[in-house]
Amino acid sequence: MSWKPGLPSHDENEWFARRDAEWLKEQRARLDAERAAREAAMHCPRCKTELGHRPYKDVSLDYCPNCHGVWLDAGELAMLAHESERNLLRIAKELDGSGRMV
Repeated sequence: MSWKPGLPSHDENEWFARRDAEWLKEQRARLDAERAAREAAMHCPRCKTELGHRPYKDVSLDYCPNCHGVWLDAGELAMLAHESERNLLRIAKELDGSGRMV
């Protein structure tokens, strides 16, 4: 049997990794378009301070410089689910109270 484009190859891990990468790229493009469509500045749902933004790979972390909350847009948690627990803990430690990635 020969391999057909669009179907898993003999190396299914490669095929699934490629599909995941394509999904992440499409998801990021959709989320970026939604974010650009919002003209008004985003405010913290907790304290109403204007949110800052910090990129991490394909995700834009929205953070509050006042109460130090970190907010994710719809779909971004699913994108971070591909990260290892170790990387997620590192992200949490690196994002300090000012929102700077150290």
